[in-house]
Amino acid sequence: MTKKYERNTTLPVLLLLFRILIPLLAALLVAVAISIFVLFGKIWWMGVLLLGGAALVLWLYFPIRNSIWVRMDAETEDPPKRKGLFLRDPNHIRESVLDTSLSVLNIVLLLAGVVIIVLPLLQYFSLAFNNGAFNLDIVLVPKVFSLKSFEYVLFGKGAADFWRAFGNSVLITLIITIGSNLVEAMAAYPLSKSDCPFRSGIMMYFIITMLFSAGIMPIYLLMNTFHLIDSLWSVVLISISNVTHLLYFKTFFEGIPADIEEAARLDGASEWQLFFRIIIPMSLPIIGSCCFFTIVGTWNGYGSALLFIHDSPSSVSQMPLAYYIYYFMNRSLAEFKNDGWMQQNFENVRAAMMILSIIPILCMYPYVVRYIKGGLQIGSVKG
Repeated sequence: MTKKYERNTTLPVLLLLFRILIPLLAALLVAVAISIFVLFGKIWWMGVLLLGGAALVLWLYFPIRNSIWVRMDAETEDPPKRKGLFLRDPNHIRESVLDTSLSVLNIVLLLAGVVIIVLPLLQYFSLAFNNGAFNLDIVLVPKVFSLKSFEYVLFGKGAADFWRAFGNSVLITLIITIGSNLVEAMAAYPLSKSDCPFRSGIMMYFIITMLFSAGIMPIYLLMNTFHLIDSLWSVVLISISNVTHLLYFKTFFEGIPADIEEAARLDGASEWQLFFRIIIPMSLPIIGSCCFFTIVGTWNGYGSALLFIHDSPSSVSQMPLAYYIYYFMNRSLAEFKNDGWMQQNFENVRAAMMILSIIPILCMYPYVVRYIKGGLQIGSVKG
């Protein structure tokens, strides 16, 4: 006679808390351990103990979690291995000690990475919303809430330079994103055809330029020859090509069925019509992915501007936002000797600029995230 076993329904809240609180406990231990490493170097051994405790908690959590009895839809002749709160599902394949240890190690490392990234962000958020007179008293939350730093950046004395740099970033990001991806797609489309003349040689040329660079001086001399030093166009021209994205486009185009192109040609479509009215609309996933990475890299990057635009007050009007923030953060307090409020809130203003600079990317991310996963999966594996 078969017997139907069901999970214990008398303690559902306890089981739910177990599955939620234990990983949170491990994350808290990792966070405290990293905080000790950063703030209290002399007691580093306590951080090591906490990391070991987090690993032990997770190592015990996995086998206990896997032993929780799951309600079975069908009857079974295999009874639970033991009774009580934690019962093992007979149909569950038990993980080995090595698998459990690797899972624990992965989670600990990921938690450590998350904490390392989140803690500085929380610190900057706290500085941005804090009164500068109480900066020494804050840890992860503002001591005295204030929006004066944002008011200074957006509407105060520093507003003109900030908005000009913001507009410069918007301009070069739009030009580089549209121009770069258009050029890469137009170059990748013929290279995706097996009958393209000199296809192997052209691909070798692109790959060589991706792997090897002539260095900084030839590029600087070239920009100087065209009188593009201290100009936004130097940043645009140096960023207009990305061979990695070209390879993504090429692989994606190779997966488009040739029958679609043949049908379009039979209907009288020219090569330009075929490319812009059929191929491009079908390539929205890879276009969205490449555009997103181009936007993020251009918006956050200031390496090219650092090479071609001088960090002087006369060049502020040509600085993109990321470079302007870099320039502002390296300014000395002596420049504000006649501004007592700025001397007291200098760190807070810098933090406010950092927070404001990431808002456009955060607002854009939800609208393009659906393209990133699908686009890169399709574009990285030949169909």
